[in-house]
Amino acid sequence: MKNIIKSGLVLLIVLIAGCNKEPAIEPSAEFSVNKTTLEVQESFVIYTDKLQGEWASYFKGNDSTTTYSKDFYRAKGTPIDLDLDSVSVSAYNFPGEYSFTVVASSSGNWAEEYLQDVKSVTITVEE
Repeated sequence: MKNIIKSGLVLLIVLIAGCNKEPAIEPSAEFSVNKTTLEVQESFVIYTDKLQGEWASYFKGNDSTTTYSKDFYRAKGTPIDLDLDSVSVSAYNFPGEYSFTVVASSSGNWAEEYLQDVKSVTITVEE
C-alpha cells in the first residue's frame, strides 16, 4: 500500500512540474558582416554574437529556394549554430545583388507563442 501511495505522489509531482509554461524569449536577428561587396567565389563572414533566440537560419537569396519568404516551406535556410560568434558563408557563383537574410526565432508556452525577428542586408557580388 505504501508503494502505491509513493508512486502516486511521484506521478503527481511529475505531472505538476511538467505543466509549467515558459514564455518565449524575445528573438533578435541582429548580425553584421565583414563585407557587403564581394567578388564571385569570395566567401564572407557573418558575426552572430548579438543573435538571440532558440534557433536561427540564414537565407543567401541567390535563387528562389534560398530567398527568404514568410512561407518557410518554399525557402531553404541554413541553420546557424548560436553557440558560435561567427559563421563563414559560402561564395556566390554569379555577379549581382542579393538579399542576405537572417531569421531568429523562439517559441514558448508549449508552442502557443511563436516569435520571430528578421534582418536583411544587401550583398553585392562583382566580377
